[in-house]
Amino acid sequence: MARTLDIEIAIMREFNIRKNLIVPNITNMNALLPFETDMLILSNSGYATGFEIKISKSDLKADLKKRQYSKFDLMVNGKFGLQRYYGKFKYFNYAVPVELYEEAIKIIHIFCGVWVYKESNYPNMSKFYCVRDPKKLFDYKWNDKQTYEVARLGAMRILTLKENIRSLIYQNKV
Repeated sequence: MARTLDIEIAIMREFNIRKNLIVPNITNMNALLPFETDMLILSNSGYATGFEIKISKSDLKADLKKRQYSKFDLMVNGKFGLQRYYGKFKYFNYAVPVELYEEAIKIIHIFCGVWVYKESNYPNMSKFYCVRDPKKLFDYKWNDKQTYEVARLGAMRILTLKENIRSLIYQNKV
């Protein structure tokens, strides 16, 4: 079964990390988004695409009970849920392993794209493809301050990754 890491790598490759700013796990703690998203992609022109990665049926079903997926018809401060929660996204997607495809396509909201990861015994032969295109949501353009904050969060994670790699090397696990 695919791991979250496998799908994160597939997203980074598919959406070309050399051309786009791609950062995992953007939370609402920095007031960038109203909920945590597993992968945020900012285009060079300042538009955002989000991804939720789900690798189990129970995780997928639990995710769809969260407020950002279940409160669309509730108006707060003059905005319905879709705009409140997804107003900073041009597109929003789910990525799932091939084993979850049938369940995902049935229960994920129609405005979300659905991507499938098909694992191979050879990592470079794994496939990642779109089975349902996302609907265009909003034309919110991220400003320089927001973009800098996303880039800063991504850069901060490099230290943790390197420390983890160093620890594995010292433990002779790599």
